[in-house]
Amino acid sequence: MALQRGDGFSVNADQRTFTGRGYAVGGTEVPSLVCSNEHLSFIHFVRAMESMAAEMHDTETQVLGGWVDEAGQVYVEVSDVVRSQYVAMELAAARNEIAIYDFQEQKEIRNPKYVSGVTTKVVKNTRPETTETIEA
Repeated sequence: MALQRGDGFSVNADQRTFTGRGYAVGGTEVPSLVCSNEHLSFIHFVRAMESMAAEMHDTETQVLGGWVDEAGQVYVEVSDVVRSQYVAMELAAARNEIAIYDFQEQKEIRNPKYVSGVTTKVVKNTRPETTETIEA
């Protein structure tokens, strides 16, 4: 199985297309799937999606999303959806995410603070972090 390069996807926990607004920011504490597109099997993809959906903390403000980068790496993860681009970029910087996704404009926005080769596998207190950023 191979995911299509170019366009990604965002779905709700029930795996229906997300139709809301806001900005998706990955790097939640739910473990993500990152692998070579050519080595991705259908069963591995399905099991990862089911596992991530089961671990979502807030199905109203989180989505499952995926894309394939230029090098052929597949990324599938749980993302928080926030209303503010500022908050989304602050979370992306704190989580060292490559980019955020703007649902209204249907486009990726690169994180200028992204540091290649550095990863944050576990992000604790996702909701309090968002609240603190909004209140700042």
